[in-house]
Amino acid sequence: MLEINIGGRLYDYDKIPDHCPICHHGIHPINISGNSISRDRNKGDIVQILYRCPRQECQQAFIASYRQEYNRQYNYPDGEYTLRSTSPYAAIAPDIPEEITKLSPDYENLMAQSSSAEHYQLDQIAGVGYRKALEYLIKDYAIHKSPEENEKIKSLFLGNVINDYVDDKNVQECAKRAAWLGNDETHYIRKWEEKDINDLKILIKLTEAWITNNLLTEKYMNEMQK
Repeated sequence: MLEINIGGRLYDYDKIPDHCPICHHGIHPINISGNSISRDRNKGDIVQILYRCPRQECQQAFIASYRQEYNRQYNYPDGEYTLRSTSPYAAIAPDIPEEITKLSPDYENLMAQSSSAEHYQLDQIAGVGYRKALEYLIKDYAIHKSPEENEKIKSLFLGNVINDYVDDKNVQECAKRAAWLGNDETHYIRKWEEKDINDLKILIKLTEAWITNNLLTEKYMNEMQK
């Protein structure tokens, strides 16, 4: 257990951040100072610790925020303070194949922004962002396959595009399921309660992978004619 003295009061906290949220390297940060924010008894205090990245290439300062868990027995927060977030956070460029970024530049941007929202525990917003990223990817892929239907594809619902303009079964089935979970992120009632945002991300990456395979196959078939 770790502790910090802030204004003469000792606070127990669970851990030191082991990654810099700005350069994203593993680190043992330098503790600069602490701060506490007093709130009402039911919400508990917030403990903030200002750290600095020790890497010569970074040296950026960041804040780690800690809060207590809610104790249902006593009906107020209790125990040690646990790490909840670090900020500021520099979005990590998503690892997306070159073929996909050329096909759908907006997809890459949407995935990066959704990932940042998820880091800040804005899960309600992140899920909507991932759903939008999927729509851009599928529609750009459909337009690539059927350029003469460009305007029509843009105006259709995502489900219709998947059913009518995606021929590859692997792409179609993964995209359908990603759309189902993506729709859950935008609707009041969830249909797939046993699935969450992590399942949505996996299905999107599967869809992305199958599309990449198709684009690469198409490329080499065109370049290497019999």
